[in-house]
Amino acid sequence: MHHTCSLKSNWFGEMVRILNRKIKKAISITSLIFFTLHLQAQSEPEKTMYSMNHVLNYAGASIVELVDPYLSVLNYSGYGVWFDYSNYRYFDPGRLTLVEYSRLEGLGALTLNPQSTALITYLGANTAYGVLYEYRDIDNIVLHAGGNVDVDFGMKIHSRNVNNPYSMDLAANLNGMLGFRYMIPTKRRILNLSTQIEFPMMGCMFVPYPGLSYYEIYNSKKIGETIHFSSFHNKQGIKQRIIFNMPFKHSSWSVGVLMHLLKYQTGEQPYKMNEFSVFFGIQYDFIKFSGWKSNKPENFVSPGL
Repeated sequence: MHHTCSLKSNWFGEMVRILNRKIKKAISITSLIFFTLHLQAQSEPEKTMYSMNHVLNYAGASIVELVDPYLSVLNYSGYGVWFDYSNYRYFDPGRLTLVEYSRLEGLGALTLNPQSTALITYLGANTAYGVLYEYRDIDNIVLHAGGNVDVDFGMKIHSRNVNNPYSMDLAANLNGMLGFRYMIPTKRRILNLSTQIEFPMMGCMFVPYPGLSYYEIYNSKKIGETIHFSSFHNKQGIKQRIIFNMPFKHSSWSVGVLMHLLKYQTGEQPYKMNEFSVFFGIQYDFIKFSGWKSNKPENFVSPGL
């Protein structure tokens, strides 16, 4: 009986020793695998990540000049405030080619005639949606080309015109867009100098009859005659921004200038809207990895300007 127990004990001890050797061998192999993967991860370059949304917020002061023959034959000029909210995002974050673009822009201004005897108050808004092609194969340079569809609205209120004190601007346009961004590497950060040009190509616009009130236009049942096709023959314009951008840890700060020149007509007298703005702004990215917001990594690529 004692001999049988001794055999069982020896057999159990041998099994424990064999199991211990297998566990140690498995631990060694696993450690070696993890160590190899760690070295490989250190030797491979960090994967580039892309922005979900690149948001731009700008606000500034403007010099405004307008001509509206519906309200007055004189030129009016003055000052205003301007703001812009823009959003860029890649359609496919894995391919740096197509960028989705949207914008909301507003302007409020007070303008006077040359004799400072009458005032026109201007309130305007513009919203746009477009697509840009992005080209990055040149060192430190990003190029954009594309277009957008926008809706432009403006309201002008004349202080002395009792017959036609209001004038409304309403237009829908297909615009061309061109962009250029130059990245300037420095010791601590990469600075950006960029410009964007936009110009109307075709669309439609509302232009009332001079001398007729909006009530008279409505009663005449000829509202359709105030809607006109627009293209290069009766509407010319250019909107250009030049922006200098300096990135910080979580956002980028910008300073820039905006020039907007617009001329359109349906008869002999042209309408004009010229604007020159100096603005400041902030740019930032909405970043989402695995469903969570996180700070921007160093090898991060943002769309847009």
